[in-house]
Amino acid sequence: MNQASTQLPRLCCAIGLFLAFMAPGLHGLDTVILTNGDRLTGELVKLEGGKLSLKTPYAGAISIDWQQVDELITEDKVEIEVGSGRLYRGSFGQADQGLELITEDQQVLNVDVPDVVRITSYDDGAPPGFLDILDGAVDIGFNFNRGNSRLNASSLGLRGKYRRADYELSGSATSLFSRQDDADPTSRQTADARYDRFLSPRQFGFGLLGLERNDRQQLNLRSRMGGGYGYKVKNTKDTELSLLGGFTFINEQFQEATDAIPNGGTSSGEALAGIDYRTILLKGIGITTKLSFLPNLVQNGRYRVEYDSTARIPLIGGFNWSLTLFDRFDSDPPREGVQRNDYGVVTAVGYAF
Repeated sequence: MNQASTQLPRLCCAIGLFLAFMAPGLHGLDTVILTNGDRLTGELVKLEGGKLSLKTPYAGAISIDWQQVDELITEDKVEIEVGSGRLYRGSFGQADQGLELITEDQQVLNVDVPDVVRITSYDDGAPPGFLDILDGAVDIGFNFNRGNSRLNASSLGLRGKYRRADYELSGSATSLFSRQDDADPTSRQTADARYDRFLSPRQFGFGLLGLERNDRQQLNLRSRMGGGYGYKVKNTKDTELSLLGGFTFINEQFQEATDAIPNGGTSSGEALAGIDYRTILLKGIGITTKLSFLPNLVQNGRYRVEYDSTARIPLIGGFNWSLTLFDRFDSDPPREGVQRNDYGVVTAVGYAF
């Protein structure tokens, strides 16, 4: 027997021992039973936006319409969010009707399939990590025109949301830059963050921070900090609607003459009434809309309106094409020659995670 034939059994034995050692750490097979009676097996990844992701050994990762799911059985731990806003941890077992959830404290709950908003799978003994729960996107856009003059415009957008049982963190940042022949370049940057603390499954108190800079409104910096009360009017797998009310403290620093001495800006207060809306349409098209009405409590008669709406069309994998419409309205701009409306349309290609 030559040396190669002698080494082959040893190599096979080593591989076998390695696989045996690794086997306990592998995920068990999960079972999805559809409304037509078909059974699919694989590894449950997550439910998000009305689509259940299942990683199968025979067809790779597949996406299943949640409305077509009749039953779900998994050996791994899952975290689910239901329409009331509550979060549960446990595993799904065999159920006569709907879903049977066996919680970590061995309680058995019957959950209706349409009432499930989100599912995240995680390893037994370890709660879902930050990246497992983080929901966000990165968008990059670039537009250019050529004619009698050249116009270049670029954009960058970031957004993220992190949900736990008692609180939710969300944030976003945008940057727009444009340059045109025979004109000064202009830019607009925004950054916002919000912390929601749940008082009940649908009620929450919130605190917020925001920064904004806008050359077209001659605004060097607007900073704000505030808080208030929110209520989730609707919370389903494909639609979420929240109403907000509160107060914010703002400081505005506008552009002065080139030889002017910098100052600390003007401080005032604003009331806040807002709407947050998210929905998933056919073919996975997502719509998000935020609208805020901000009457000034110090400068009589002045009020601002902030509007942002984005449509996301999935392309392939996690990539998508987005179209964003924004508008910033100021009923009484503090600087002369500034338009009351600053609005625009931004197109970008992004990646959602």
